[in-house]
Amino acid sequence: MVIILFAAWLPQTQSRIFLIGDSTMADKPLVDNPEHGWGQMLPLFFAQNVQIFNHAKNGRSTKSFITEGRWKAVYDQLQPGDYVFIQFGHNDAKKEDTTRFAAPHTDYRNNLEKFVRETREKKAIPILFTPVTRRDFDSTGKYVEHMAIIRLL
Repeated sequence: MVIILFAAWLPQTQSRIFLIGDSTMADKPLVDNPEHGWGQMLPLFFAQNVQIFNHAKNGRSTKSFITEGRWKAVYDQLQPGDYVFIQFGHNDAKKEDTTRFAAPHTDYRNNLEKFVRETREKKAIPILFTPVTRRDFDSTGKYVEHMAIIRLL
């Protein structure tokens, strides 16, 4: 698993990881809830010298994460040597929702580039994660693709 290898690679000094993304990465209630984002489980793979700040939120896209000020809140905290794990995609693909939709070859790409560029401005390290796709099938059982965004990357 890549995360375990990454965890072993981190320096022994204090490290900070910021997570930005959607529900697939977000913290969820632990009581009476079978759903958990992978970012919620991430601290289990790291020693105590690694601080993980999970800013991922359900329903967010690159666009809404920026317009709601969530990216600015992370950006303002970044210090040299911090890591930013970035995973968005399936909410960006929702054409019917103008608050979240980010066209794959323009807005989505530009938003990801913004996260990377601004993370680097702070001398922090951006790491892009492949978006998680939806598993939808039509009435005949054929897979319905929602993630043209993935092909862009």
